[in-house]
Order: sequence, then C-alpha cells, then structure tokens
Amino acid sequence: MDFQDLINKSQTIFALDRNSGKVIFSLDSVTVDLKRLIDSLSKVNFKINQIEAEGWNIISSKYIFHPVNITGISSDRYTLIQDDTTTVIIKTPEKLKRFFGNVKNRPLNDLVLGKFIEVSGIISPCAEEYDIKGDLNDEEIRLINSIIHANDSVAGLTGEMLSLISGMIWYPLKGWFISGKEHALVSIFGKWVIINSQIFEEILTQE
Repeated sequence: MDFQDLINKSQTIFALDRNSGKVIFSLDSVTVDLKRLIDSLSKVNFKINQIEAEGWNIISSKYIFHPVNITGISSDRYTLIQDDTTTVIIKTPEKLKRFFGNVKNRPLNDLVLGKFIEVSGIISPCAEEYDIKGDLNDEEIRLINSIIHANDSVAGLTGEMLSLISGMIWYPLKGWFISGKEHALVSIFGKWVIINSQIFEEILTQE
C-alpha cells in the first residue's frame, strides 16, 4: 500500500511519521497527548501483529500473513491504518462499511462460497465456543482463535482510549485487520474471515 497516495486522498484526517515522531498531515490541531498515544499504540500494535503473523506462518503455510503490510482498526466514522513507519487516520470508506456488514450478516457457508473469502469463523467472547468453515486443522484453529481473542480485546481498548483522548467517536467499533504478504485476517468482533490481502486493501482504501 502506498501511504503517500493514501495521505493525498480526501478521506485522510491525520498522518504520523513514527520514525521522526512528526505529524505530517492533519486537518485539525493535534494535542501532544494524542500524538504520543497514537505513536505508542501504533508501534506496539504493529510489532505484536508482526510477531503473531510470523508465529502463524511457522505453524501454517496455507494463509500467508507474514510479513505484515498493514494493520488497523475501524469504527463507523474513522479507520486507523499503520505500516512499519507511518500511521494514518482516514474517514471509514463506505465500501469497507459494506464489507463489514456483509461479513456480519451472512452465514459462514455463504461467505466461503463467495469469490474472495477463503476461511470464515465465529468465536465467543471467551474464545471457548467457535465454528469455522474452511481449510484449517486443529492446531491452526487453536492458534487463530487465540490471535482473534487477544486482538479483539486490544482493539476494544484502543478504541476506548482514542475516544477519550482525541474527542473522536470510535464507537461502535466495526473491526480490526492484519493484512500480510498474501492474505488478510479481518475480525468484526465475534466473526472473522481470511481474505486475499490485495482485494482487502483495495476495499480499505477506496473512497
């Protein structure tokens, strides 16, 4: 994904270069506390997602998340996207909202019979109950359930902190995503899919 191209789009609200710690684009003035929070969250979250993706690809070679291209979270209004150097906040694209709604409302079997989604699943809040449609063995299911359960919690906490400090409304959260070399893992809190990463990134950035 070309972040400079993304920054130039009309939907972009904020962009931070994490290497320098400088705000490189902002529609409004950004407080020091908000800049620091976004910087800290982005650095930690991206590294954790990279570790999760690397661990996954040691266990499984079916769906390739490592190396991670981008990660992020989405609410009805805003989406935070980050790569290894840059964090951007954009207005959530309508196409992405429709994608989340489609995943949420369609049965698992219907999702995997579509063109682009390769695996779909549901998981309870405590990760004790689940159902998965797609090609995963027991070891892969245990690991991906752990990743989804952990990231659902982190995304919820991130949205709450951003709402409190930024003044932006990050609720209701729509979901989070890890988009890697070939595949993307996308969760809408209780339901998730694995999709081709190029297709997902096109959905994510289309105005």
